[in-house]
Amino acid sequence: MAIFADDAPHLAGSVIMLTLVAFITYALRVYCRISKRSWGAEDWIMTSAVIPFCVLTAGCLGGAFNGIGVHNFRLDEPGNVKYQAEGQKYFLIFEVGYVAAIIPIKFSISWMLIRVAEGRRLYINIQYGLITMFVTMNIIALIFILINCTPPEAAWNPSLLEKGGSCRPAHVLTDIYYATTAVNIVTDWVTALMPIPLLWRVQLDRNTKISIIGLMGLGILASLSACVRLKYTVNLTNQTDFLFAVANVVIWGFAENAIGMIVGNVATLRPLFRSLFDRTVRSKGYSSNSHPTGPSRFAPSYELSGRGKSAQNTFSATTGEVRGINGKNRDNYSQLSDGDSQKQIIKNYDDHGNTDIMVSRQVNITYEQH
Repeated sequence: MAIFADDAPHLAGSVIMLTLVAFITYALRVYCRISKRSWGAEDWIMTSAVIPFCVLTAGCLGGAFNGIGVHNFRLDEPGNVKYQAEGQKYFLIFEVGYVAAIIPIKFSISWMLIRVAEGRRLYINIQYGLITMFVTMNIIALIFILINCTPPEAAWNPSLLEKGGSCRPAHVLTDIYYATTAVNIVTDWVTALMPIPLLWRVQLDRNTKISIIGLMGLGILASLSACVRLKYTVNLTNQTDFLFAVANVVIWGFAENAIGMIVGNVATLRPLFRSLFDRTVRSKGYSSNSHPTGPSRFAPSYELSGRGKSAQNTFSATTGEVRGINGKNRDNYSQLSDGDSQKQIIKNYDDHGNTDIMVSRQVNITYEQH
């Protein structure tokens, strides 16, 4: 049996949709990182968020079918009274899951930025400060949620209050929510905007910078969810129609976590997107290694481009070679034009922070006419 009315369908629909997207992006993240052999600490941290995120999902979906989002007059009908207690129980599961999941999700994104900072002490210290802020505040909130009622079952079982149990006033929980949400909003905005100054002077082309900044900046969406949830936090003090009033708190609280996970996952999928783009280009008959003057007679890692004959029958040419950080030749940037620089460091996003070095050498070739 279940009760599914009023705002409950909205709650269930939003949770199911965001959960599917979150787990699809997580699966793609795992595939991309393992296939590129670039699994890192931030991936382990995001993986640790999966279990509390599942708890959060179970609390939201269970609540949607057990009273959360349903008006009180429906719950007072014969046969529906039990959903008052069930809804309160699932709301407590939501609270615990929300706080337990958001810590590793935000931590994973922050750790990714710390790795990208690569020794820039100012940015690293800022991220460490943000991590300390949101971890401390959310742990305090988690502890308070667990001890709000003594025993915890008193949160959904009023009979225990008559037997000596107790719960703190509703406004105390509301204040904790306000403080936690404020900290999460501030840290989300700083984390989302941090890639702009961090990557602006990095030797990458403009389009690459914009794409990376755009992906990381999607974290603002999670912050906007927190801002909307802040509007509904006052509903926690609603004592006449509580389960209906907190439906929006649950919807936007879950969205904050789910969008955070989606953003953290999508930010790691750029190599996958680039691979799909390259396959699309090749399927249309184009090649990233094509040269305007036709195919080269040399190996892919080398190209001779003549500059013309001189009076002394001397031919000037360039040879190009791309080396990986381990000295292995790379085929990604095999064609060199006359305008290429002598040395160019190329960022390789397929591997975890690896770079390629493009080297061009000018060679003078003298020949005799017969």
